[in-house]
Amino acid sequence: MSAHDQEKLRDLTSQSWNMELAISGVAMFAILQLPELLDVLFDSFQYNFKTQTEGMQGLLPSLAYSMIRATGNVLFLAFLINFVMRAYWVGLVGLLAVYPSGIQYDRLPFMSQFAKAKLADDFGSLDGYILRLDRRCNIVFALAFQFVFLFIFLGLMYLMTLLVYSVLRPLLPPPAWEVVKIGGAVLLVVYVGMSLVLSNKKVMEHPTGTKFHYRYMKFNQYLMMGLHKPSSYISNTFYSNLPQKSVIRTMVVAMSLFMVAFIVEYLNDISRTNPRVSFFNRRHLYSARVDSLFVNTSVYDNLRDVSGYVDVAAIQADVIREPYIRLFIAYPKALDTLFTRVAKEPVLSDILSRQEIRERLAVWRNREVNRLLQITVNDSLYAQPDLLFSQPGELQQRGFQTVLVPSNLRTGKNMLRVRVVSGSPEKTREMIAIPFWYVPEK
Repeated sequence: MSAHDQEKLRDLTSQSWNMELAISGVAMFAILQLPELLDVLFDSFQYNFKTQTEGMQGLLPSLAYSMIRATGNVLFLAFLINFVMRAYWVGLVGLLAVYPSGIQYDRLPFMSQFAKAKLADDFGSLDGYILRLDRRCNIVFALAFQFVFLFIFLGLMYLMTLLVYSVLRPLLPPPAWEVVKIGGAVLLVVYVGMSLVLSNKKVMEHPTGTKFHYRYMKFNQYLMMGLHKPSSYISNTFYSNLPQKSVIRTMVVAMSLFMVAFIVEYLNDISRTNPRVSFFNRRHLYSARVDSLFVNTSVYDNLRDVSGYVDVAAIQADVIREPYIRLFIAYPKALDTLFTRVAKEPVLSDILSRQEIRERLAVWRNREVNRLLQITVNDSLYAQPDLLFSQPGELQQRGFQTVLVPSNLRTGKNMLRVRVVSGSPEKTREMIAIPFWYVPEK
């Protein structure tokens, strides 16, 4: 590096503190906006792309959601620590400008000479502390960007996994999908095994092992999807300037703390998104596991957040004064997977016009929906629910809507149940039970 470039780098380094403050402030503001956007994307995926509610595809979105939120929390904490430390550093620099001599230990009141000497040894000079604090601020800021790269990497990996489960899986028959899962598991085991073997010092020093280790490193570079080089400048700087044991100890502690943060965030997210589950606020005589015994505010239009998705079904209110029930049944992608299996689309004649085909398919789909969804009011099957296609609300949520006029409503508590035919007409599965109260107007 030329003398001019070195001088320019020193100038940039000396002025980096103001950029750190600005970047940390902007980053914290951006991270605070992230949860709302993440909730919107997560809800949209749950409703429009999640084809299975069980197994890995049912669990993976929740794990990824909590992982990203936990990473965002750690990232916010890192930038906040840097912001506070750098602001404190600015205050000390200003104080040193007012009192250039710094701390004059011999002039401290209410202390013996021995205490003053010990204090001087423990604290040192003010300018020395300012320099040490400046170095620590730079280290924390660099570590914060390592978390930025981790956040981006986790997001990209989640998107790739999402594409595999949402796009590739529906295109493959079950036997082929099993082969893909087994192949992926084998590749993962091989990758982990290579990581353990090639990290051995004796293997790396062997001529053949050296070549394999280099190829393994190149593969990891491709796996990082463009993040390897900027991340490596930071990590390799730490690796080459700190003792190996110190680096390993720091990584173990950091990963342990991150996993604790992730587990706490995951349990908290489950409790927040599903009011039936409670990990941190249990009661001895309380249960939200049974629909018919739980007043879920998300199933009543007058109580729920109308800007969000209806989970399963919703009626107009918890207390109904009208002699009718306005019912909306959500049609998520997971329910569509079941309908695709039990309702095979008819093959229509080629001589029909495109408009006629659309009309006949629409009639057939509506008939199948009314056959596959069974509605009961107070344990009496509603014979003709007359469900129609609907897209209400700001989100234009797809579903089925009807207005029921049951003759068996009783004053006080009533129960509406929605069942879906999962095979033969006798084989049904309850989707939801909605308790409500009928108080007619007098």
